[in-house]
Amino acid sequence: MNDSHSSFITQSTGRLPLVIDRDYLGLKRSNSPELARRVRDVFERLNALVGFPDSAQGRESQRIFNSVLRYAYSETLIDLADMIYVQHERPMVFLHFDHINANLLGERHIDPASLENLNRQMESLFRELAQTVRSASHICGDAEVVRLLGEGYARYIYETGNFPWEEPLHDAIETGGQPVLDVATGLAGFSLVHAWPESFPKLVLTDRMPFIVEGLSFYKELAGKRNVEIVAYDFSGGKFPEPAFGRVWANKFLHHLRRVNRAQFLRWASERLGPGGKLSVVDTDLEYRILRKAATDPAFKEKLIPGYLDTLVEIERDFCKNLVEDIVQSGLQVTGFDYNEYLDETDAYSQFPGDVLPIRFIGVEITAEKTQSL
Repeated sequence: MNDSHSSFITQSTGRLPLVIDRDYLGLKRSNSPELARRVRDVFERLNALVGFPDSAQGRESQRIFNSVLRYAYSETLIDLADMIYVQHERPMVFLHFDHINANLLGERHIDPASLENLNRQMESLFRELAQTVRSASHICGDAEVVRLLGEGYARYIYETGNFPWEEPLHDAIETGGQPVLDVATGLAGFSLVHAWPESFPKLVLTDRMPFIVEGLSFYKELAGKRNVEIVAYDFSGGKFPEPAFGRVWANKFLHHLRRVNRAQFLRWASERLGPGGKLSVVDTDLEYRILRKAATDPAFKEKLIPGYLDTLVEIERDFCKNLVEDIVQSGLQVTGFDYNEYLDETDAYSQFPGDVLPIRFIGVEITAEKTQSL
């Protein structure tokens, strides 16, 4: 089923090809043959799954979209993956028209007004493709699409060292030899794999998203890390490979869960910690504040990136306060608590670059320990 207003269709009949221009002139300047190959491969795979309506408008959209492909840069793959899989972590993603336009103007002349109009059309169609893929589970979950985008993401980070999120590490982690668990690691997992020393205990990174698991697994291979394990797990039940942990990290994860599910996870974490093991929680109520402001301020809501609100989970107003109570109820002893109010002034959630959307929120850091008697 396709939106009647969409420029793309996914049914197999009456469909124009997604890809008709396979020159990829922009990729010929790429410094990464491996990444450039995956750009070609992922669009060939998408070509088998999605295309344009067989109409005059469909043919025009096809022509414009193939300008994106003709003048694409290697990081086009990263932009597409961000828009499809991790908009929640990287909401502000735009095509890099400095690269596209440099490649285009190197081949032909186009007046500034026409170029600006073409850029708007290319940006719109690229975003629409990402939305079409994200909305079609058989495409965003396609094993080949996931593999190509995950491996390409990992290859880019490995070659450039440009980490989307970075998690700082302590100088040493004392766990009595027990492993460390990072819950729902997301994009921060790449920097953790990179920075994790061989002298540290085993690190187990978990995520439920196949794209993240695929990317981290490939990055781990590239980095040659032997004391890191990547596990696909969503904490809804089922067997977990490790019997006990010395540390459990839940960084900016619990705000994705409603309270009953958070309590369930915290009990699970308490049971998984060995005696003396510690739970570390870092979180905020930022997304709760965004949802509330969007509900009461139409101008604020209008400026948000389309689809961003759909990635947020409705949680309770007293989220940060309740976290402490729920950790205690899980049987752990709170040994550290830090609470601060912040003013976030950023355009990260705005569909208009440079248009800052200020919002206040609360951040907490909590440490809790499993006592020897538990």
